[in-house]
Amino acid sequence: MRNLLTAVLLVSCGGAAVAQQADAGKAPAFSAAAAFVPAYVAPEKNLGRYYLYADGGFHADWYVGYNNCWIVKLPPSATGGYARAFVGAKLGRAKIKSWPASWDTEPIPGKIYMALNQAPTFNSDHTYFLAEAEDLPREPLPNDSLDGVDSARWVWAEVPLSRISAVKDNYLALWSSSRFFTAASSAPIIAAAMGGQGEENVWLNRSIRGNSPSGEGVLETPISGLKPAMAIKLVPLNEYKVFIKGFAAELSAGEIEVSFTAIGEDVRAAWLEVSYDKFDWQRVTRYFYRAPYFWTFGRDAISKDMFYLRAAAVDNLENIGYSKEITVPAIPAAQAAEGAAGWQEPEAGE
Repeated sequence: MRNLLTAVLLVSCGGAAVAQQADAGKAPAFSAAAAFVPAYVAPEKNLGRYYLYADGGFHADWYVGYNNCWIVKLPPSATGGYARAFVGAKLGRAKIKSWPASWDTEPIPGKIYMALNQAPTFNSDHTYFLAEAEDLPREPLPNDSLDGVDSARWVWAEVPLSRISAVKDNYLALWSSSRFFTAASSAPIIAAAMGGQGEENVWLNRSIRGNSPSGEGVLETPISGLKPAMAIKLVPLNEYKVFIKGFAAELSAGEIEVSFTAIGEDVRAAWLEVSYDKFDWQRVTRYFYRAPYFWTFGRDAISKDMFYLRAAAVDNLENIGYSKEITVPAIPAAQAAEGAAGWQEPEAGE
């Protein structure tokens, strides 16, 4: 039996190796057939090596800034067999307004953008909004506790699949439009990985002023030996689902306490949304990156009028699932001090 299994494995691996011969000069790669997993294209093939700078310790001034744009050159990427494309970066260590003190824990605001083009010049047609700094994991304080501290996370922005070239190099740029982000002491930090001394494919442009780099001299300063965590993610068509279970909210005179569970394959983030008409929904929390999922609102933080509340979660294939909405009734001023009332998501069939 053992010999039979060995023979089967050898035959299988031999067939896979033959299929890989078309990629001349590359090591054989083996994968399960019809695996619904995303493909990544990044300066460092092993995304697990992006642990430098953005998780704590020495930051090396690797901030995403108003005057600090990171640029990488990625190879042509075949998109056959994929349905969606994303550009993203691994970011962390967002700062609060009083950092490194704790007297003002409001995050420093700022929008972060990425651009994609087949040449190292970028304009508004190549630009995509990536993230708000307040949604990123926060820099820990040296002498106090702080809500929202976590390790760096990948954040993604969807781009048209047709924007990814299979015949030309793909250039990515990453920067911020916020005038606050001019130093590592106020700006988020991008993760990095150690790299070899091979092809020149990473640059830093410090001549920008909150806009995408364009014109001559975009590739201003070559970076050697380090690679920023910037990537393209290609997602195949798939039928995976994300489900929200046990969504419940409890209302008291001063607070709304929410809890829920997200069920799916490789769930990467969850959040809460609010609507006043069940059509236009707005995210009202930062992203939750780990279960269990709990959140507490101040009652005045949303509205004293009636509104709808729901939970959402997304998996690594960018499938999003939503809970059934909960109706949060308006609270008359005369009843604001009354005891708590609770809501529980109805079970199927009720």
